[in-house]
Amino acid sequence: MTVALSIEQLEAAYEPGLPIVRGASLAVQPGEIVAILGPNGAGKSTLVKAVAGLVPVTAGRVLLHGQDITRVPAHRLVFEGLAFVPQTENVFANLTIAENLELAAAILKADRRERLAPVYTMFPDLERQRTLLAGRLSGGQRQMLAVARALIAQPRVLMLDEPSAGLSPKLVGQVLEQLKRVRDHGVTVVLVEQNVKAALAVADRAAVLVEGRERIVGSAAELRGDARIAELYLGRHVAAGVA
Repeated sequence: MTVALSIEQLEAAYEPGLPIVRGASLAVQPGEIVAILGPNGAGKSTLVKAVAGLVPVTAGRVLLHGQDITRVPAHRLVFEGLAFVPQTENVFANLTIAENLELAAAILKADRRERLAPVYTMFPDLERQRTLLAGRLSGGQRQMLAVARALIAQPRVLMLDEPSAGLSPKLVGQVLEQLKRVRDHGVTVVLVEQNVKAALAVADRAAVLVEGRERIVGSAAELRGDARIAELYLGRHVAAGVA
């Protein structure tokens, strides 16, 4: 089976000669939810932004279902089957829920009814409130709308940067559980998360980045009991005290 998303020895930098991602590699299988974890400054968000074409790649490559997309412009990647949901400013606050979704369909020059129907089926709360301005939504509802809008493109792989940022613990659970439903509809999911416990509760596998490179990769079940996770996040002496 072709790997859904293959990141091979990727290097990326905002400024020449100052790499943030330093040779990271990761293979994501079709139908997986994979969480990218790591302490602050590890390069997690930079990695997914580089894959999404938003940060210059200086070395390595990215394959989407076997096709090299390393230097495909960001605005073209959605047509290749890759969608990205940024952490902030991911909805149009002055438009209604319906207008946000219809705009996505219009940009893609896709049939509006054909694209909106399955998304509303997956997100019934959005359909019930479709005339509500996005700016009046709660943080969790905004994230749901951002995900729904990305799904208008019918991506094969959906990447999200910190979808739980700023949400209450209850809303974090709701948003991440929704990603399971997205996966069940045939979309492979890659998410950057700072909330390790919540991410490992929904992910199939996870990769822990340190200094721009994967340090640990394994199943979510394995990583939940891995003492190295606490050490990487908290430091050796603090982690020993926690244990």
